[in-house]
Amino acid sequence: MVDSIFSCLAHLEDATYQLYEVLFDKARDTRVRLLLGKIMLETRNHREILEQMSEDYENGPRPITDCRNGMGSLYTEAMASARMMKENVLGGMSILDAMKALVRYEDQVGEEYVMQAHAHLEAISGIDVVAKRLLEDIAADEKVHAGDLQLAIEIESKPPSLCGEEQVTSSRAPEVKLL
Repeated sequence: MVDSIFSCLAHLEDATYQLYEVLFDKARDTRVRLLLGKIMLETRNHREILEQMSEDYENGPRPITDCRNGMGSLYTEAMASARMMKENVLGGMSILDAMKALVRYEDQVGEEYVMQAHAHLEAISGIDVVAKRLLEDIAADEKVHAGDLQLAIEIESKPPSLCGEEQVTSSRAPEVKLL
């Protein structure tokens, strides 16, 4: 792994945020939009925290090419997956299929990636308990996001007449100031 883990994780959170923006814009059920909006905002917050950590611990952000070259195939796969999923949704993939794929992805890659990040932190001298705590909090949020996605899948899977689906017309993302 590279010495710019926070910067690299911020790049990954940004790609994930962009995916959630597209999913949010495509969602029509208000409850699904609320869940996706929550995940989207928390993902943006994670990106901002990681960017700040990059400034504080790594002397600023690194180019994404450093991450691709230094963090290995798991990182590259995660970035490619988020970007490909975004393009697939923009190209017509249903949000239901996209959310199912995201849950599978979290189960397969998310845990392993977080473990790698934690192992890397253990090897870095001078990283304090605050940095470790923030990463642990982000990892805990990711588990909650998987549960939120599962709930959104259940809602999206039911016919509108069975779940009281309410159509929405606004595609504006919620405006919330974080940090």
